[in-house]
Parts: sequence; structure tokens; C-alpha cells
Amino acid sequence: MRIKLLIFFMLCLHMTSRAERDSSALRISLLTCTPGAELYSIFGHNALRIVDSAAGTDVVYNYGTFDFSDPDFYTKFVRGKLMYFLSQSSYQDFLFEYSYFKRGVIEQVLKLSAKEKKEWQQFMFENVREENRYYKYDFLYDNCTTRLRDILFRKNTDHPLQPKVFTTYGRTFRDHLHGYLDRAEMPWTKLGIDLLLGVGADKPMDAMDAMFLPDYLAKGASLGTFNGKKLIQEESIALADAQPAVRETPFWQSPLFVFFLVAVIGLMPSFFGQSRGQILADHFLFILTGFLGWVLLFMWVGTDHQSFSKNLNLLWAMPFNLVLAFVKNKNAFFVRKYLRLYSLLIIVLMAITLIYTGMINYSLYPLLALLSYRSWMLSRADKKMLKP
Repeated sequence: MRIKLLIFFMLCLHMTSRAERDSSALRISLLTCTPGAELYSIFGHNALRIVDSAAGTDVVYNYGTFDFSDPDFYTKFVRGKLMYFLSQSSYQDFLFEYSYFKRGVIEQVLKLSAKEKKEWQQFMFENVREENRYYKYDFLYDNCTTRLRDILFRKNTDHPLQPKVFTTYGRTFRDHLHGYLDRAEMPWTKLGIDLLLGVGADKPMDAMDAMFLPDYLAKGASLGTFNGKKLIQEESIALADAQPAVRETPFWQSPLFVFFLVAVIGLMPSFFGQSRGQILADHFLFILTGFLGWVLLFMWVGTDHQSFSKNLNLLWAMPFNLVLAFVKNKNAFFVRKYLRLYSLLIIVLMAITLIYTGMINYSLYPLLALLSYRSWMLSRADKKMLKP
């Protein structure tokens, strides 16, 4: 009799806990979208799905929304002042969009109690309000994925979610970005991103840092625990990836080949002494690197982009080169000293970045070698440069 009562009591407890667990009628999922073919979609995307059976709603919350119709869109984007915002759409519309672009969607259902689900739903209700939905986007540190990462892993300060280590220590933001860009065969995009990113992109990352990318957030969620329990209840493919195979970029179209060709052309006039052709080539070289230096300096100090600060490329793309290109007397003492130090600095920079690979895009090495050589030769010139 006592055994029967004990069994009955345990069954009651089980049914009570199950009822409490399911009473919310909510289902919360992390959606991870596979990379697309366009630059804006090359790293994938994340969103949060909340199904409310009681209310009959199926809503997707998306932190990657911006107003492209803004008349100051490009100005705000360049200056890092473009406001992204949290939007909501129906799950069917969300799937239709990704189906149209032939991108896959993976759904991971979160294992939460009824109380926790209601808290998360209320949190999204509050954040989608007009006064709360906007945030200043940053490529590495505050994007549509990091917003969800912080909700998943940092929202509950009393019992924070804990990701297990799933990425090799020592890998950097730049390393992870390179992996996606190499698979997509986008060498010129890779060069452009490497030119803009500062030294912050080269620091070793931990598991939390790595989850600035959608795929790694999905991995972190699958390994994460909450109050000693697995965070993910189930995982399924909501939409199969139908992206076509990436076309390989021919070597002759790669930045390395193009800059090697530029270096050869820039060196050719050197075989004819201090010719007018060499003067024009040097003039163009210093204008190009000087102008680039001013752009990189502006992206560092003139914008709100945290990712673009402390840019190592400014050590070779010197803003002063633009001034130097129009200095008439390049035989002056301070000009010779600058050119000699500049030449040596480039050599040191190349040596360091050959050891610590990735900090300077390797496609630029032919251009850096040309810059160093021509700067050294100009610093040793016996006569004044001719005016181009």
C-alpha cells in the first residue's frame, strides 16, 4: 500500500511539473541562416523565433534590420552612425525570403521552463518597442548575432548560460572572417576588409568572442548549458541550403597577381635612370598610398567604427605621402630622412607580419616591396626630382 501511494505521489509530481513546464504554450528557437552569395550575407545570419500556441502567433525577431531608404544612409554607414533595429515578421515570410535566395535555415529549440519562456517573450516585447529597438551597429562587437548571443548567454545574471570551448585558442576575428571569405572566393573583399580592420581584429578570441558569427553562435548554443542542463532541446533543418557551388577566382584576377604586376610596372622605369616615367610612377605611388592613408585615418578617428581603430596599415599607407607627392624639392634633408625611415619601417613591418601572418594582407607585399625600394632609392638621389 505504501509503495502504491509513493508511486501515485511521484506521478502527481511529474504531471504537475510537466503541466507547469508546458503551461506557457511557448516555443522559443534560435534560427541560423546559411551564408549567401552577396557580400552582406556572406557570414550568415541569426534570428529568434517565438511560437505562441495560445495566441496563435509565430514571430521571428531580427536584429539585422536597417532603413535603406534613409537619405543619409551612405553617410551614416561610412561614419558608423547607421542605426540598426530589432524588427519582427511572420515565420512564413521569413522562410519565404530565405527560400527565394536559396539559403538554408537551421532551427534549434531552446530548453527552457514555462517561466523562462515568458520572461524571454516579455524581453522581446519590450525591446521591439520603438524607443528600445535601435542600436549602433558594429561589424565585430555589436551586430545582429552578438545581440542574440548576449540574450542567450548573458541575459540571466543570476544563472548565466555557459558555453563550452569549441574554437581553437589563438584564432582571431580576422582568422574567422578569412575562413568565410576564402570559401566564398572573395579575395578582393578579403583585401578590403583587411585594409579597414584595426589591431583589435588580431587579438586571440575566446568562445564568447567567436560567437560574433552566426555559425559559431549555433555551435555555442548546442554546447551551452543552463542550470546544469543542455540549452538545446532539439535541432532540425527548417530549410535546406540550395546555394550553387562557388566559382573559383582565376589567379590572374587575384589581388596578389594584380599588385605583383603593379610592382613590376613600377620598377621598370628604374632601369632607365631617373627618367620622367619613373618620376610619374613615383608621383602616382605616393598619391595613391597617401590618399589611402587619409581614408584609413578618417575611418579610425572620424567615425564610430570600433573595428577600424588602431589600423596597422597606416604604417605603410602614410597620410604624409600625399603631401610628399607635391613637395617640389624632394632633395631636402627632412624629405631624405623621411624616405629612408619610411623604407626601413616597411621592411620591419613586412618581417613582423610574415611571422604573425594575417595582420597585413599578403597580397599587398609586392606593393610594400616596391614602396620600400623606391623610397630608399629616392632618399639616395644625387639631384632634385624633376617636376612631373
